[in-house]
Amino acid sequence: MKTAVWYGGKDIRIEDTSTPDVEDNEVLVKVHAVAICGSDLHAYKGMSKRRKPPLVMGHEFSGEIIDIGKKVKRFSDGERVVVEPLISCGKCKPCKIGKTNICEERKLIGLNSSGAFAEYVSVPENKCHKLLNSVSFEEAALAEPLAVAVHAVNITPIEKGDTVLIIGSGTIGLLTMQVARNGKASNIFATDVYDYLLDLAKKFGANMVINTKDDDLFKTISSNVGSIDVVFEAVGLQGTVQQALSIVRCGGCVTLIGMFEDKMELNMLNIAVKEIMIQGSYGYTSDDFKQALKLIASGKVKVKQLITHVLPLDDITKGFELLAEKKENVIKVVLKP
Repeated sequence: MKTAVWYGGKDIRIEDTSTPDVEDNEVLVKVHAVAICGSDLHAYKGMSKRRKPPLVMGHEFSGEIIDIGKKVKRFSDGERVVVEPLISCGKCKPCKIGKTNICEERKLIGLNSSGAFAEYVSVPENKCHKLLNSVSFEEAALAEPLAVAVHAVNITPIEKGDTVLIIGSGTIGLLTMQVARNGKASNIFATDVYDYLLDLAKKFGANMVINTKDDDLFKTISSNVGSIDVVFEAVGLQGTVQQALSIVRCGGCVTLIGMFEDKMELNMLNIAVKEIMIQGSYGYTSDDFKQALKLIASGKVKVKQLITHVLPLDDITKGFELLAEKKENVIKVVLKP
């Protein structure tokens, strides 16, 4: 089968590899759409310590079942599915209290095992979700990043009428904004340094957008609403995290979603004297993933407009370069193996 193998840095090679075997509790999925995640891009740019080459990346994907293991009961050949790639053990304390996203033995398809930058991938039966005919394979590939946004909003205490700030209007920021809009948030502000992303944030329902390259965030917030109740940080830089901590009101909440630098210098006194609740958000649970699918199917969250480029797997390097260089107003690149 055709496979895109990452050998470190910007070295991705299209190779012919063996079609994976199917274990008793697995299904073989013919990949119809797989999106490039920001974490895949970090590996391409040499910024990921978790991904070890050689590796077949790709964990945001959907496709068609073409073979099933002997013990598979819920699926049959020909069914359209989207895959939940985060695999938990079910035995550790986080799993037992429902926090499977932070399982102590968690594995991710495309990180700890071969991923979907390939024509076929074998996956556990219990990680497949049936796909409605009304949802395209390309849209379904964005269920995974949407689940990340759903989880972030679900663990964040947003009260009716709260003002929410989204720092970073990339894929995760735009999805988080839409999920928050469907919840209790009243006013939503969105920031970025690219106008085309802020234009989309407006279309998705942001009450106000701020280009922090041109405008002073603190003055704009102060003159319009005075204070921010909740901040979602979806960039992951020291400067933007400090922004979040400085602008949130006393007793407010900052939820960190961005892929962060290992070490940062932050104003810890500010956190203490303002009694800021600061929390990380990682991945999603199966319930979050199912909620994401329902939001796509219902049209309450728009994912199609985020897909700016659809390319064949042979052009995977082009897709990574578009994202790395922010060319052609790129947001989300979907590959078709």
